[in-house]
Amino acid sequence: MKIGAPFAGPVSFPLLVISEYEDIGLHNTCSEDGSFDVVLDSITNIAKYGMGIIAGVFIDMYSIIGNTDSKTIYTVRKGTLADYNARIIARSISGQVINTDPDTVVKMAEEGHMGLVGNEVQVGISYAEFAERLGIYAASCLIAARDQSFRSVLDQYQKGIEFIARNPEVSAEIISRKSNYYDEKTMKRIIGIYRHRLTTLRSDLERSISVYSAVEPSVYRLKILG
Repeated sequence: MKIGAPFAGPVSFPLLVISEYEDIGLHNTCSEDGSFDVVLDSITNIAKYGMGIIAGVFIDMYSIIGNTDSKTIYTVRKGTLADYNARIIARSISGQVINTDPDTVVKMAEEGHMGLVGNEVQVGISYAEFAERLGIYAASCLIAARDQSFRSVLDQYQKGIEFIARNPEVSAEIISRKSNYYDEKTMKRIIGIYRHRLTTLRSDLERSISVYSAVEPSVYRLKILG
């Protein structure tokens, strides 16, 4: 089975771990083109593959820092998942988003504004928890497949989630080596924060599509298999 995933993105982590023990061909969609059976990616990026959705992944990879009462939200480059998440919050509180670099986000948060950054930059309030307080509960990553026959990959993904929970140190080493994105020290520091949760509930998937399509219209075109 050929699985494509953005190895720089946390959604791929469980499969990276389980690939040590299962016969799954992993491909980095950040640097490789090709035809894949299953793709894991952010909800704002996955429409380009033209596949049906079979599952969603709730994952705590972003933090809210600074003043949570601020109407100005600083975050990183426009078009990233962090940017879309910031825009979801801004839409909910009638605020505005300013895109900049991570150091400036931290600086502006210290000066009384709200910031949204990856946990590797700074750990604060879980974005997922903060968004849920605002009535926004959505899976930020999705798993798409050619057809229903590839649902078996979800069992392997869940095994990966469980492996990380039981073996965080080993998982951090594998992920760092395979992804070549975060160094091992950083990965060990943040791996326990992610708390991957897999969902196949249609209500979760429909709600996620509804939430993110408000800030990225291509999400609206996503179709759920089954």
